Amino acid sequence: MRNKSFIAALAVTAAIGIACSSGGADTAGPGAQDTAADGSAAKKKSIVLEVTGAKKADITYGLNSDQSQDNGVKVPWKKTMSSGEAMIVATVLAQNKGAGTIKCRITVDGKVVKENASKGEYAVVTCTTDALT
Repeated sequence: MRNKSFIAALAVTAAIGIACSSGGADTAGPGAQDTAADGSAAKKKSIVLEVTGAKKADITYGLNSDQSQDNGVKVPWKKTMSSGEAMIVATVLAQNKGAGTIKCRITVDGKVVKENASKGEYAVVTCTTDALT
């Protein structure tokens, strides 16, 4: 009798565990945004990061905490990205590999939202903006 009670309890525990772990809206992982605050489908924003003015540059860029780097690239440089997250922080940082002026620009859905420039040998320029979806 004791074995049957143990097996029954084990079966119930397994069923509860399966029921609790399946389905639900949070199956895509942390930070996943499948819907907007009003319940409609989240619209992805198109984010364009650009560096101009220099001949070559070291460029660090990304969205939110995902950052990448391109070293010694020819300028003009352009990277198009997209995101449907509720809050987007776009960043581009570039260091001039020579003299002159280096510029950066961030465009969100076709609208320029940030521009900046720096002058001089090995000058650094940064553009950072937030884009709410």
